[in-house]
Amino acid sequence: MRGPSSPYMLMQQYLEQYLNGISWRPQSIAERQYIEKIKQALAEQQRKFYVRILNPLNLSPISVAFWFPVIPSLAIGVSVTSLGEVDIYIRQAMDPTFANIFSAFIILEFHVPSSFALLILASCLGLYLTGKINKLLETLKKELLTEQEERLQALEEELDFLSTQACLDLEGKILETIAEEKHRSTIEALNPFKLAPISMTIFFPVFKDHTAIGVVFHDLDYLAIAILQALEPNDKMYSVFRLIHAQVPFSLTLLVMFLAIHLFLSDEINKIEQGAR
Repeated sequence: MRGPSSPYMLMQQYLEQYLNGISWRPQSIAERQYIEKIKQALAEQQRKFYVRILNPLNLSPISVAFWFPVIPSLAIGVSVTSLGEVDIYIRQAMDPTFANIFSAFIILEFHVPSSFALLILASCLGLYLTGKINKLLETLKKELLTEQEERLQALEEELDFLSTQACLDLEGKILETIAEEKHRSTIEALNPFKLAPISMTIFFPVFKDHTAIGVVFHDLDYLAIAILQALEPNDKMYSVFRLIHAQVPFSLTLLVMFLAIHLFLSDEINKIEQGAR
């Protein structure tokens, strides 16, 4: 608590004495101009304060992170924090069974040109979408192969009573299907899309850089809500908790994804424009 003789109290007393002294006498032109300048400065500061508080871009995402697989419980993250900063994370699952609790550590920080950060963002996003579309096509192929195998088994049961030649033809078809399955397994082992990001997370601010809410895009029909919490003041160690999981249509996933990325880029462009003024 400030004492009665503190500089703050003395300044307040001098200001009150000055205002009381000029309130009863006519003000000079210079004093009026000085007071008007003070009022204009205060009004400008108040305007800037409310503009900063009510700016809708304050709700824009603070980072976009892409998670590349290493092993099932470990991933490396590339986070575009701004159009001038790219961070590298290591994320470890604390509960491998459910994979809902993670710890994340920043191991590298890069300050890069805006064009390079935008290139990284676009490249990772393209890899993510290409990998998920490839996964969707592979799932459809597996379903078709499963249907074909079921039909062959049904034909085998129906042709048990037929001639040996028909059985040999059926056996040839089955062996051909098995060979195709082995070939497909070899292709999957060499599939480059296995190196694509397994998920993408877009974080929205809650309290500075210490706490954030993230929208997790695991698949094109799967969304999750996560909370990011800093574990130390320097914001180098985080914990991530996934709370809500939802199965949604493809169109809704793409809408949320591109809207969030658009907000992120709009905010970054606005910051660059404000800094250039």
